Amino acid sequence: MSRQNMEMPTNLAEKLTQALPPLAAGLLRRATTAAAEHGYRVYLVGGAVRDILLGRSGFDLDLSVEGDAIELAKALATSDEQVTVHHRFNTARLLLNGYHLDLARSRAETYARPGALPTVRPGPIRADLIRRDFSINAMAISLNADDCGELIDLHHGRDDLNAGLIRVLHPHSFIDDATRLWRAVRYEQRLGFTLEAETLKLFQRDRGMITAITPDRQRYELECALGEPEPEKALQRADSLGLLKLWHPVFQGDAWLAAAFQQARLLFGEPSPLLYLALLCWRLTPQQKEALAKTLRLTRKQYRVLAESTVIGEGLPLLNSIQAAPSRLTALLAGLDTTVLQAALATPLPDRARRNIQEFISVWAQVAPQLTGDELQAMGVPRGPEIGRLLEEIRDRRLDGRITSRTEEADFVVSRLAFLAQPGEDSINRL
Repeated sequence: MSRQNMEMPTNLAEKLTQALPPLAAGLLRRATTAAAEHGYRVYLVGGAVRDILLGRSGFDLDLSVEGDAIELAKALATSDEQVTVHHRFNTARLLLNGYHLDLARSRAETYARPGALPTVRPGPIRADLIRRDFSINAMAISLNADDCGELIDLHHGRDDLNAGLIRVLHPHSFIDDATRLWRAVRYEQRLGFTLEAETLKLFQRDRGMITAITPDRQRYELECALGEPEPEKALQRADSLGLLKLWHPVFQGDAWLAAAFQQARLLFGEPSPLLYLALLCWRLTPQQKEALAKTLRLTRKQYRVLAESTVIGEGLPLLNSIQAAPSRLTALLAGLDTTVLQAALATPLPDRARRNIQEFISVWAQVAPQLTGDELQAMGVPRGPEIGRLLEEIRDRRLDGRITSRTEEADFVVSRLAFLAQPGEDSINRL
């Protein structure tokens, strides 16, 4: 992407006003007024500052408060439901007028060991900025009356924006917080930047630290990567840097994956991270999927999609068979998560298998008997599992064209009841 010339005055009050929608600007004015009433100082920080300087829209609003962030959030809210608080770090999220406003007490951090969450203590805005991940995210804009709009850029973040560089703030950055490894890749690919030379050396030195953080935090970083507009770029870059295979040695950020992700967007618009995850793991064996689920503590929903995607691979001979009846194909595909079916359509399937999955989604999955269980019971079918079995057989016969009307359904039930009436076998076996 092209970058604007950011050689501009350090006061960004006018640029801030131009960048913010009226409701967002009004929310910040309210926050500034409330902070002043409490004797606090407040700053716009992080990605919002970066994106304003880049001329990007749609950014989040993050405030650093030299004071009690939770108290300030509650002062802004009109109801308790609008505020979510985290007392450990003195942070709060406020939902107001359709906007999320994240407030955090400005603080300094220390790390007891690699992979640990930080120990925090209140600190001024300068201490708050030095704890951040990259120079381009370590800038702040004052919202205070005496210097409103003043840019605080202690680590030459604007210079790195101009140069298109991702730069850490100190040599132990990736050791302190290994999630920054994945964030470096995401920002680099999202913004069209490159890792600064010394940062790249530190990345290569410390990439193994990703395994030092908890599985839940590692999974979150994968979810963030899969939430990017074009996640294949981050995955390809992570693969080239040796980061992706630390989660599983057979992971590949290759042309197959890129094509599958692009096909998913072509077919489904904005695929969910869950769909991208299914494609990322599509070529793994069931045993490899099980290992990954343990490594990243995948959620039940995520693991279900991975496990069910195996059904497609194992059922491919049937899906591609010219002789397979719709009822048999429906028995294979019914019950699979929609995400699994979408993922299958994004992969290079044989044409017949693709058509069968599409036919299942658009037609076969909607086929059902016209008779109800109550009507079957009224006709004399014994109450219990026999009703379910009979309804399934009616559906299968409809799928295969052997029943085409409600009358034919009723005739079939009558014939079954007559068969049941014959002595010699129990009804369950007869059905």
